[in-house]
Amino acid sequence: MPAFLRRDNPAGERGRPIRTGRPDRPVIHPPSVALRVAMFGVLTIVLVGMIIFRLWFLQVLSGQQFVAEANDNRLRSVKVVAPRGTIRDRHGEVLVDNRPGLAVGIRPMDVPGDQVDDVVVRLAKVLHMRPQEIRRQLVDRAALGDPVLEEINSSAADDAETENGGDLWQTITKTLGVPSSLAERRAARRQELWQQIVAGDSSQYELVVLKEDTPKAVVFYLREHKQSFPGVEVSPSYLRRYPFGSLAAHLLGYVNEISENQLAEPQYRKYSAGDVVGQQGLEYTYDRWLRGVDGSLRVEVDVAGRPKRVVAGGRLAEPGNDLVTSLDADVQRVAEDAILYGIQKAHENEAPSADAGAAVVLDARSGEVVAMASYPSYDPEVWVGGMSAKDWLRLNRPSANTPLISRAYQGIYATGSTFKIVDATAALEEGEIVSGTTFSCPGWYKPPGATDEMKWDCWTFPEGHGSVNLIRALTESCDVYFYNVGMLFYGRDDTALEDWAMRLGYGHTTGLDIPGENPGLVPTPDWLRKVGTTEIDKIWKPGNSINLAIGQGNLLATPLQTAVSYAAVANGGKIVRPHLGVKIVDAQGDLVQRLEPPQPKQLGIQPQNLDAVQQGLRLAASAPAGTSSAVFGGYPIPVAGKTGTAEVLKNGRMYDYAWYASYAPADDPRYIVVVMIEKGGHGGSAAAPAARMIYDELFHVKSARATGTTNSD
Repeated sequence: MPAFLRRDNPAGERGRPIRTGRPDRPVIHPPSVALRVAMFGVLTIVLVGMIIFRLWFLQVLSGQQFVAEANDNRLRSVKVVAPRGTIRDRHGEVLVDNRPGLAVGIRPMDVPGDQVDDVVVRLAKVLHMRPQEIRRQLVDRAALGDPVLEEINSSAADDAETENGGDLWQTITKTLGVPSSLAERRAARRQELWQQIVAGDSSQYELVVLKEDTPKAVVFYLREHKQSFPGVEVSPSYLRRYPFGSLAAHLLGYVNEISENQLAEPQYRKYSAGDVVGQQGLEYTYDRWLRGVDGSLRVEVDVAGRPKRVVAGGRLAEPGNDLVTSLDADVQRVAEDAILYGIQKAHENEAPSADAGAAVVLDARSGEVVAMASYPSYDPEVWVGGMSAKDWLRLNRPSANTPLISRAYQGIYATGSTFKIVDATAALEEGEIVSGTTFSCPGWYKPPGATDEMKWDCWTFPEGHGSVNLIRALTESCDVYFYNVGMLFYGRDDTALEDWAMRLGYGHTTGLDIPGENPGLVPTPDWLRKVGTTEIDKIWKPGNSINLAIGQGNLLATPLQTAVSYAAVANGGKIVRPHLGVKIVDAQGDLVQRLEPPQPKQLGIQPQNLDAVQQGLRLAASAPAGTSSAVFGGYPIPVAGKTGTAEVLKNGRMYDYAWYASYAPADDPRYIVVVMIEKGGHGGSAAAPAARMIYDELFHVKSARATGTTNSD
């Protein structure tokens, strides 16, 4: 019986500790009620304190952060694109400006995940696009800045190295199911990005523009059926406008959305995905002035992401500055028409294959480009809103004859007799001849000591010119004279002729301030040793020097390079840098920055030597026997110029390319004019009449169009 129930303890009080369990275990003393209450109170205070501290932390310390996040859910920042600046000619004529447009795009974050592909398919039908094109654009935007793709792109191995890395690598990749090439890895990552978009896991809120120049009927349809196109938005935009159509298209360039590769370049470090930037021509070179600074709007949205109202906190867009160029719109228009006239004259003079050409007009002293034309050309409007696949195929089909290439500074050709000023200058400066040095021209030339039967004919006068000096050789374009000059240089142990060609602007870019210029080629013995396919081919022979002396053989040059060389003769021996940009002005016309090119480089040509070359060029355009006197004899403005007929092998057939290189006024040169007509025949019959059209515009001469002559090179 328990002790507290025994008779000797009637009060029932505990007299001894209670023993429980086994007799050999310690006695347990249960805690007092007060102690248990105290412990529970402390625990309660700690828990309540923690809750209070957490509430204080969330509401006081982190309050502003959560307010900002709440506002981010309630407020959206919408980019306001700044209008680009205009591009103008030297007289203020607008060559490129802006027009309003409507852009359609998708905000991936606002499209429910289970509806993404349905929206893409429906939208593709409305925009007349392929669904896969819209998917590609969405993935392209998601790929910008994606760390996984950046890691893949920065990998040192390329596709070929990875795929050809040996049987062991192939076995490992196949076993693990890992793509075995960088291209496959990129494709796999892009597929993952698309799956994230479809699953609604995309964090993209920026609008992905799918079509910029959207017809109003399409816009109205989308607005009327907004519930069927969640996440699809129509926003105002600025589109480039070309008041003169295709005028100077190659020089102006175009704009397009920045690419992933461009974003990785240092010059675009301040740009972001979706920005529209200049891609070619003046739009590219002067993009940082033309594009302006984008603004932003703060828009309040409802729970469905629909805009309710604009709130304070945005930033106004700053329009871009204007670019004033050296171009003269009127001269440019005439230069483009002149090429077509040259082609017409070629067709009339038994050169029916003539189908293209170029013209360059430079300021003889400064190098400013007054006009630079190329035919065929294109309407830059095709780039507005993004070039369609149909237009791309149309412009790149063989029958289109490469209209996207400017033959003025990207096309390279043999220059024919226009190159003779280089021979003349080099031979005079190197002391190989003086202006009175004569050679006999029987109508053909055979190198001294040659044992074969090959002879070089005098193209302009097969009967022979007799004894001629330098000035007469330039006037009448006597090939035999310059064959002799070429042999003089062949007999030297240096590359003086080639070096002078380089000094006068050939074999390297001229420094034109738009991208894509072709450097051309001045062949040298070292170059031939590198490219020759056989030991015989690697040897520089007399024929190489002879051909180079008349602008044939392996010489390749642009019309712009030829214009630079003629500017050096005209301006006293200075090499100018051709340039289009003159100054940057703001919307009010106030000067922001003047675009000063480097000062012309003085070549140090002796005045008497320049005078001899200048005399030959002046007589070539005015003397009765001059090769372009039928075009410029008696012209009210004294012209100095040289015809050229270059033989070019194209598609297995030999064609004559017509050239005319010149400057005027001959006694005080202001302008350089060079015209080239592909497959145009004689320079005097096709290119020179085209050049006269340009001079008519430059000097405001009203005259009938010249018919040219067949008695020239």
